[in-house]
Amino acid sequence: MLKDYFCSSPWFHLRINPAGYYIPCRWDFVSTSSPYNIANTTLTEYMNSDVMRDLRMALLEGELRDTCKSCHFEDQNKKVNGRQRQLLKSGISIDNFEKTLCASPHFDLFKHSYENQGHSPKVPIDLQIDLGNTCNSACVMCYPIYSSRLASDYVKLNKMQPDVFKLMPMERNWTDDEALVDRFVDELTQIKDVKYLHFLGGETLYLKSFYSICNRLIDAGLAKDISFGTTTNLTVWNDDIPRILSSFKHVHLGMSVEALHPINDYVRWPSKIDSVKENIDRFLKLRETTNLHLSLRITPSALTLLHIDTIFEFMIENSIMAESCNLLRDPKCLRMEVLPKEIMQTVINKVDAVINKYGLVDSPVTIVNRRRPDLIDPIIAEIIFEYQRFFKSCVEDPSERPTLVTFLKSFEQLRDNNILDYLPEYEEFLRSHGY
Repeated sequence: MLKDYFCSSPWFHLRINPAGYYIPCRWDFVSTSSPYNIANTTLTEYMNSDVMRDLRMALLEGELRDTCKSCHFEDQNKKVNGRQRQLLKSGISIDNFEKTLCASPHFDLFKHSYENQGHSPKVPIDLQIDLGNTCNSACVMCYPIYSSRLASDYVKLNKMQPDVFKLMPMERNWTDDEALVDRFVDELTQIKDVKYLHFLGGETLYLKSFYSICNRLIDAGLAKDISFGTTTNLTVWNDDIPRILSSFKHVHLGMSVEALHPINDYVRWPSKIDSVKENIDRFLKLRETTNLHLSLRITPSALTLLHIDTIFEFMIENSIMAESCNLLRDPKCLRMEVLPKEIMQTVINKVDAVINKYGLVDSPVTIVNRRRPDLIDPIIAEIIFEYQRFFKSCVEDPSERPTLVTFLKSFEQLRDNNILDYLPEYEEFLRSHGY
């Protein structure tokens, strides 16, 4: 059905991945390359490439494509997802789909595309720009394509356990070519209606290209009319950050942290939770003097659920929401379904305790726009109840438990650490599967 699969994103959005390949959507975790690269295709040319035209026609005909599977997976698990957020930008509500679709300010665009084999007359105004995979962290749930440090680890891990750690073809970061960066910024300055830029890495605040692009936009006088977003692993601080953040119209900053607990150090190795907390405090202070929207970016996994309540308490006490980029699907051995029901029940009990401690009340209506400062308290409550429902509906799946043990022991052989130092509560569970 059109209501179940339609998304307005490809009419105004595109993404460039770390190697410079164009990808139709920021939530597309399937595509890693394409015939179209920033080295051979401009932003506006890609908007009417065969890939984008075909995707628009598929969405208009109510078809589900691989590009959209991440959002569909979250739909099935009753989580607010990227499709809903993009539809909101077109004034479309899933709860009142037909009426809001017809009333959408983009309806004529959809109609034009339907009558012209997916063609769109519009330029991209909402872009995700992956600046490269250069990163100072090697998070266990990440992919080598997004972390140079993890890519180096995977070469060694693959030799230990080739069936568990698959090597990926690695390509040069497109931002290593300064001429490409210059050409990209030049084209951006010609697209007068750019509304939103989302920069990712690697670790964005570690990358020279991030500062170069931001400063070019500031110097060109465009930053004041552009909102931008980025995400940091909270291990990096640069004294130029406050000036950059205050120069743009609005800034959405995601702070990647899994728990306010040392388990974050194990999962987001080699971070240190005390340093992470110090940088969170820096950004909280900046929020007081700039137009800065902060969120905690979490990737809940089997390793972090036991202390996810620390995230929820931090949200409430600091008026800050937490959102996940996507529900973790890979590596499969880190999915929450791998946990035994006893541990999952402990997780649920801790979430229930937070709800009771703060007297949270669930919202009767789903709030899709989760960046509204006037609704921060009900948004926080809704997110926590959303996770509570998801945890309670989680179906235990023991099939990946032996792989989880192999996965952890392989990483620990490189890092000389031990998961039980961080999660002693998991000892019986992990020992029973060969740890």
